[in-house]
Amino acid sequence: MNAVPTSCRSRLQARDFEFIAATLAGSPEERGFLSTLFEEPAALDAILENDRLFRAVMELTMPLAITPELYFYVLVKRSLADAGIVDADIADYVAATLADHAGGALTRSDRLPAEAAFSYHVDFVERIGEAGPFERFFLEVQCGNRFLVLTGLFPRFLERRAERRGAPGLSYYESVARQSFRTAGLHPLAEEYAVREIYGRLAECFHETRRALNRMAENRLFLGA
Repeated sequence: MNAVPTSCRSRLQARDFEFIAATLAGSPEERGFLSTLFEEPAALDAILENDRLFRAVMELTMPLAITPELYFYVLVKRSLADAGIVDADIADYVAATLADHAGGALTRSDRLPAEAAFSYHVDFVERIGEAGPFERFFLEVQCGNRFLVLTGLFPRFLERRAERRGAPGLSYYESVARQSFRTAGLHPLAEEYAVREIYGRLAECFHETRRALNRMAENRLFLGA
């Protein structure tokens, strides 16, 4: 199983493009012209940053009429841009990670099982030290991704756990995720999966990215965690 998230932009489906066209285009002629732009990466990027599309995504009711990929990309791109992070590739990777981990929960109108995810992460940290070179890469990726979700969407859960049980604080989990991405980016397999550069950049701006996701979760997702 491929443990490395792929681009949200490359995973958009027909219903996403139909939603975008219905939101941004009025006449059939406008929709036809807009559909030709979907094939151009630069044009698609500009379309996905459109203010009207952002508002339409924010106003969606559950269950989602679009894929988690479109939902998270639009929200993550805007949230990171608000924090001064304009790297579209980082937004794409982060959004793909959240879509992979949270898409099912969002379409069921519930939230991620944070407690279970945390326990799974303890297993990751223990297994990484015993893993061989090949397995270690995927464990580092999974560890970084899972802690990205937890620190980004559920910071209060980690803070309450630290207060009640004396567990490490949020900064510890952030540092583990940053180091996991940095280590994975130096692995030979990072070149094969085309994530070497993105992992390095994500590690460098992980704190700012995590804070942007915290604000997104509080103000735009309302997960209640």
